Amino acid sequence: MASGRAVSHGRGGAGNIHTNGKATTAADLITPTIKQDFFTTGRGGTGNMMYNDKDHPELARGSQDVEQPPKRSEESVQFTGRGGVANAVIPTVEEQKAKHTAADPQPERLPSQERPKEVPGGKTN
Repeated sequence: MASGRAVSHGRGGAGNIHTNGKATTAADLITPTIKQDFFTTGRGGTGNMMYNDKDHPELARGSQDVEQPPKRSEESVQFTGRGGVANAVIPTVEEQKAKHTAADPQPERLPSQERPKEVPGGKTN
């Protein structure tokens, strides 16, 4: 097996993850900037076309960066990609028990002599 960083080839699935055989260099870690005069910020449409300010290329890059994915719900199976078992997040038994315990706390029980006594009119003794 070649050494190097893992690279995804294709749309998903563990079978599409391979090493590229090259060691990671400093150039690999540089975030690219957009060179065109205009760029898109979405899937299409003129409302997604933006002017690229050459003096501030970080603005263009920032508008194209994707936000962090929302935190996963621990209530059920979640899918984070287009397909493949590597994209399924299945809560463990411990996570399910912890979620159930946190959602349904047991009320505190007091000895009968410490419980407030209800009287007609809504007053307590």
